[in-house]
Amino acid sequence: MLSQRKETPLMLNPKKLSLRARQSNGVRKMEGTNRRIILKTLAAIPLAATFGLVISPLLRYMRPTLKPLDVFGPSDQPGPEEDVSFGDDQFPTAWTCLPFMFKQKYVEYNPEGKEVREIPGFIVKLPSGDVVAYSRICPHLGCVFNWVPDPSECAKGYNFKPQGPVFACPCHLSVYDIAQGGKVVSGPAPRPPRKFDLKKEGNAYKIIGLEAGSIA
Repeated sequence: MLSQRKETPLMLNPKKLSLRARQSNGVRKMEGTNRRIILKTLAAIPLAATFGLVISPLLRYMRPTLKPLDVFGPSDQPGPEEDVSFGDDQFPTAWTCLPFMFKQKYVEYNPEGKEVREIPGFIVKLPSGDVVAYSRICPHLGCVFNWVPDPSECAKGYNFKPQGPVFACPCHLSVYDIAQGGKVVSGPAPRPPRKFDLKKEGNAYKIIGLEAGSIA
């Protein structure tokens, strides 16, 4: 009789099985996470595109100087609509003051194409021979101020007697000393009026723009 061999049953290491199971679960979880990320990304693309198409016109409605689809870009800077120039012979003496109207053009990305704002100004020859130009818009509340060359007139009308010619606002009596760079010497104005940029071309002074900031 042949003897029957007893086969030894295969013994599996439970620790190894547990490790393999954990590794397998980890791979499946990673694959599931990656799929979710991909699906979320694909779903977000049309939403982002729609948001951009909606928000760009809205922002350009509020700020028309923004370029199309350039939501976070800088606005186009304004420039003159037409030249404003003065010759040397128009300033025969110190404290000669001439009024002017500066048309500031803003390029806009809408059917109108631009907006033009008229900004009144004064151009003045100082005793030093320098020529300066200021916006007449009062920084306090946006009134238009006057040129007051006579200190006694300023004392009567604006409750302040300066040493020389000044700009003075009739609304709330702010007074600006041109000899001190437009310094506020009386009244509630928070700062000097904005200056215009001047360019000397031969015997002429050309106004090329307004100091950066708001008009007032």
